[in-house]
Amino acid sequence: MPKGELVSKLQALLHSGDLRIAASLPDAAVLARELQDFRVRFTEAGNATFNAREGAHDDLVLALALAVFGLSRPEPVDTVRVEWAR
Repeated sequence: MPKGELVSKLQALLHSGDLRIAASLPDAAVLARELQDFRVRFTEAGNATFNAREGAHDDLVLALALAVFGLSRPEPVDTVRVEWAR
């Protein structure tokens, strides 16, 4: 899943008010800061890249974006098979 697709869905939900960060969450302030520090940059080739500002983190932003993606899938996943290479 391209990071741009993950981030755009998250951004749309936040801007529409359909997704709000509860102030009572233990890391709500950290997540808010990460969201503020998250940037889109365009390369010389015109490609968009999504990352935190230099020296900042984006772990919670990407974790939230993945959760939103998982919850917005049209069909639920009942089981996931994991096979470990030996």
